[in-house]
Amino acid sequence: MAKCACNAPPRVSPFRIPAFPTQPVWTVAQRLGRSLHHSLRRTALQLGAASVLFTLSTGPAPALTPATPPPVSEQVFAVGFNKIAEVYLDPVSFDRLGLDGLKGLTGIDPAVTVERAGSTVRLYVSGALSAEYGMAGAADAGGWAALTARVIDRARIFSPVLAKATPERLYQVVFDGVTADLDGYSRYTGVQRATNERAQREGYGGVGVTLDNANGRVTVHDVMAHSPADRAGVVDGDQLLAIDGDLTTRLTASEMRDRLRGPTGTVVILTLARDSAAPRRLPLRRERVVPNTVTYSLSGDIGVVKLDRFNATTASSLRTAVTAIRQGAGSTLRGMVLDLRGNPGGLLDQAVAVADLFIRRGRIISTEGRNPDSRQRFDANPDDLLDGLPLVVLVDGRSASSAEVVASALQDSGRAVVVGASSYGKGSVQTVTRLPNDGELFLTWSRIYTPAGYTLHRQGVQPTVCTSHAGQTDPDALLADLREGRLRPAQIASWRSKAADDEQALNSLRETCPWKEHEPELDLKVAMRLLSDPALYQRAVAMAVVNTVAER
Repeated sequence: MAKCACNAPPRVSPFRIPAFPTQPVWTVAQRLGRSLHHSLRRTALQLGAASVLFTLSTGPAPALTPATPPPVSEQVFAVGFNKIAEVYLDPVSFDRLGLDGLKGLTGIDPAVTVERAGSTVRLYVSGALSAEYGMAGAADAGGWAALTARVIDRARIFSPVLAKATPERLYQVVFDGVTADLDGYSRYTGVQRATNERAQREGYGGVGVTLDNANGRVTVHDVMAHSPADRAGVVDGDQLLAIDGDLTTRLTASEMRDRLRGPTGTVVILTLARDSAAPRRLPLRRERVVPNTVTYSLSGDIGVVKLDRFNATTASSLRTAVTAIRQGAGSTLRGMVLDLRGNPGGLLDQAVAVADLFIRRGRIISTEGRNPDSRQRFDANPDDLLDGLPLVVLVDGRSASSAEVVASALQDSGRAVVVGASSYGKGSVQTVTRLPNDGELFLTWSRIYTPAGYTLHRQGVQPTVCTSHAGQTDPDALLADLREGRLRPAQIASWRSKAADDEQALNSLRETCPWKEHEPELDLKVAMRLLSDPALYQRAVAMAVVNTVAER
C-alpha cells in the first residue's frame, strides 16, 4: 500500500475470513462427472445454487451460456470491505454501503435489481424473484463480502449479460457503488489503470524511453538520464523498428509499452535506426525506472524548478536539481522559484521530504483521522538546501494535495512567499490498498492540517501575492498592494479560523484570490520581481505568516 495526498500504512491489516462457503456454485455440477447429460448438469447447477441460499424463490430459468463464466473472488470484496471498516475517515454502515454496491449490478444488466426487505436482501431478474438472503450485520464487513459474492454468483446464473461480464467489470461496479457513499476521493481503480498508476508512483521495470507514434513511424521521444537506454547510446529521434523481433508497425501503443516493461534484470532487444545508418540491435537489461517529475533551469541568477507530481523519487530528484542550480550559479544565486502549478499531488511522504529540504525547524504538517495510525505529526530536520536564500512558490487552482502540503508548510513557516491563485483545496490523505486481483482501493483516512492549524480541505492555500484578478497583467501593479501595505493578512486569518464550519467565511476566503486562466508567464515575472528586491521579499514573507488557528 501507499499513502496519497496520496500515503498508506506499510502493512496490510489482517481481515476476518467469513464463515460462509466461498466455493463457486458451478463447481458442484463439475463434481458430478463429465459423463453426465447436459440437462442433468443444469439441474445440478440449480441444486448447487440452492444449497447456499437462505431462501430460494421461483424465478426465471437460468441463463444458458456457452462456457462457465470466470468466478468473482470473495476475497477481493473481503479485503476491500474490511479495509473500509478499518481505516475510512468516518464510521461506516454496510447496511447502506453493501446494498449500494450490489445495486451497481443494474448498471451492467438493467434486468437485474437488488432490494432490501426488512432484514432480507432480494435478487430480481427480469422482475422475477430469483433469490433472497438474510442480511449480514451493519458492521460485519466480512459477512457483506460473502453475501456480495453469493448474490453475484446467483445473478450470473439467470442473467446472460452478467454471465458474460468479466470479474473485473463486476468488481468495478460494486466498488463504485460502495465508494459513492464515502467521499469524492475514495475510489476503486481496476487492474490496468492501477498498474499504470503504480508505475507512475513507484516505478517499473523498463529501459527508460518514451515513444512517439505518428504516421506509422515509431520514434524515441525522450530518454531518461542514466537509464539502460541512455547508457546504450539511444537518443531522441531514433526510430524503433522492432521489440524482441516483432515489428512495431504491427503493435499498438499499449502493446509496445508492455513489451518494453518487465521484471528488472530481464533483457529486451530493441532494433533501432538512426538517419541513413543500418539498423542495429541493442540488448538492454531492464532496471527499475521511476518517471522523472522534476525539471529545472537557471534564469540569470535565479533558479527555476518545476515539480509535475510527487512520486517515489521526487525529493531526491529535487535535491539533485537544487545542487545543480547552486553549482551552475555559484555565489551569484539570488534565490529560487518552486513551480507547483498544475501539480495534482502524489505521495505524502515525498511532499513532507520536499518541504523538509528547505525548512530548518518546526512543524511541516499534521494529520487527523479515526484510525489511530492516521494521527501523525511531521517535523523538519535542521537543514536547508538553499541556506536561507529567498524562495518563491507558484500555485494555481490545479495545485492539489501534496502540492498544497509543500506550499502551506513553506508559507506558514515563513520560509517562502506563495504567488499565484488559490489552490485546489484537497486536504485529505488516502490509503492505497492493493487488492488480491491487483486492483487498488483508495480510501480517505485523515485530514491534513498546516503548521498554522487550518485544514487544507476546501480552503486550499491562499497566495500572498495574487495574480489572478481580472484585468491585471502588469507585474509591478500586482505588487503595488504589497509595496504600499494594503494587504489584509489579519482578515484572511479571521476567515480561516471560521471557514471549516462557516460557509460564508469559506466563500469569502476563496474569493480573495479565485483561480482564473491567465498568462502563465505573469506568475513567473512577479516571482522574479520579488526575488530581485530583498526588502519587498522580506515584507511578503512577514505578510505570509498567518496567525495560528488551532494548536495541533
